[in-house]
Amino acid sequence: MNVESSDETPLDRTAERVADFVTGQVASPAASRSSSNEFERRLSGLRRRRRNRQRLGIGAAVTLALMVAGLAAFRFKPAAPGADLSYRVDGQPPPAGGNVLVSERAESLLAFSDGSKVRIAARSRGRVVDVNGHGARFALDEGKVSVDIVHRPRAQWTFEAGPFVVSVHGTSFTVAWNPADTLFELRLQSGAVSVASPLAASEIGLRAGQTLRVSLRDLTSTVAVTVDGGRETPPSHPAGNTTAVPSPAFDGPPTTRARPPESARWSYRGWTTTLAQNRALDVVADAERRGLATVLERADSEDLWALANAARYAGRFALARQALTAQRRRFPSSDRAQEAAFLLGRLHDADPEGPGTALGWYDRYLAEAPDGAHASDALGRKLTLLQRSNRTTEALAVAQDYLRRFPRGTYANAAHALVRAAQHP
Repeated sequence: MNVESSDETPLDRTAERVADFVTGQVASPAASRSSSNEFERRLSGLRRRRRNRQRLGIGAAVTLALMVAGLAAFRFKPAAPGADLSYRVDGQPPPAGGNVLVSERAESLLAFSDGSKVRIAARSRGRVVDVNGHGARFALDEGKVSVDIVHRPRAQWTFEAGPFVVSVHGTSFTVAWNPADTLFELRLQSGAVSVASPLAASEIGLRAGQTLRVSLRDLTSTVAVTVDGGRETPPSHPAGNTTAVPSPAFDGPPTTRARPPESARWSYRGWTTTLAQNRALDVVADAERRGLATVLERADSEDLWALANAARYAGRFALARQALTAQRRRFPSSDRAQEAAFLLGRLHDADPEGPGTALGWYDRYLAEAPDGAHASDALGRKLTLLQRSNRTTEALAVAQDYLRRFPRGTYANAAHALVRAAQHP
């Protein structure tokens, strides 16, 4: 029995067998009949083996192709839907020791791995509370953010601003929150959102081009539509001809009434409403027409408060300080006087000569209103100022006090980080 070389191909082996058969026929014609059966048997076996090899080769090729395709898909596929998103702050990893993000003089950009972006305006404060595979939860403590969310299936993004909760999927909008005046505003550029408001029995749905303003102080909710020229008007009413009526609840577009005549429109008592309509410059202009010195000495507590905040919003910080100081001097026992101390600290936060004045006002507020609405914020801002000034020992004492009083507060992560750093230098 011949041993076949491993280098031989099936064609070589077939040719050898045919040659053997032909040789046998020539050498011994008598053997042709007995060899014919042998030849047919060998040829049938050869065909059977060839079919098996073909099937095996095709199976191996298909298996290899599937393996290559699988490896390519594994290498180039996007992150799995359940994988958590990541984000960077101004191109850098998120802050260590906490997720409180403060933008004092310039805006900050939060860029998420799915392409979504959140821009925090100057003098605003916010924090990323949670990030998961479907989106993120962002809390705006104060100020304004511009949001651009990439639309994805099953996306879930939530933006909190005080007691307001904005639910989005894929859209662009800006949201602002002023905790001192409990004033909320959302402007929707594209897409759709729903807003849970403490003044509404159900969520308020907004469409592209609409603006929602809510004042918790005045118990008013207003939805306006942007028209040509950038003006805004409540839906289904002529532009510039109506204003919202204060109401304890909001279940849709507000009812309206005609504005009072021009001669009666400007009054001290109207400043709060004017401010809620985002017309801070109108309040300042009216105060200047009446005479600032007269207003500062004769306006009542609510009017001074409206003027102070209008001046802050309009960037007239010197006038804001004057109005807040007048508030404390003329109405020293009022709640507004205590809040004025906190806001005076805010106005001095970025003083170029140092934090001394701001720290003094925060200390005064904490002494006058230790359990006040801004106690956590005042103590947290004091902590930030001391850290910024490298007054580590004082900052550590404030951090410990903050954690004792507000263990779940906005600045708790930063306070924990400072305490840990002191314990493990």
